[in-house]
Amino acid sequence: MIRWKQQGDTKGIVELVRKQLVPLSPWQHPSATGLRMEVVRRLRRGPTFVASRTRQSPPFGFVHIEIRGSVLFVDLLAVDVRHQNRSWGTELMRRAESYGRKKGCTVAYLFVDEGNARGIRFYRRLGYESLAYVDALKAYHMHKSLVSEYSPFGNAL
Repeated sequence: MIRWKQQGDTKGIVELVRKQLVPLSPWQHPSATGLRMEVVRRLRRGPTFVASRTRQSPPFGFVHIEIRGSVLFVDLLAVDVRHQNRSWGTELMRRAESYGRKKGCTVAYLFVDEGNARGIRFYRRLGYESLAYVDALKAYHMHKSLVSEYSPFGNAL
């Protein structure tokens, strides 16, 4: 199930970041305590959806987003390796994009670390395109329009 993050989910989210995202990053990361503080700081900046077995079970995936005017910024996405290739990442992204559209976002942006080839392929399958390589971040800046190509009445715009 996909649900909103609950207070007790933070530990599981930090663990997902440590296991799934940190190994792909070209940057040096803080100790366990520092990583937890950094993740908690980022989670305060916007909503987070989690994938879990039940409403009370710990997350095995999550997406953290921020709304910046008409931009949906996908800050963090991770799915435990045991749950990958089962559409959980796709469903988390669909929920994030749908939320962004409801909040008036017209475009989604994200960054993917240069060494994360699987992540780049995943986002391309979802319709994201590379805008640029950002050398300072050692990451690709990707975007996707959130504006429907068709009107609600089925006519092309």
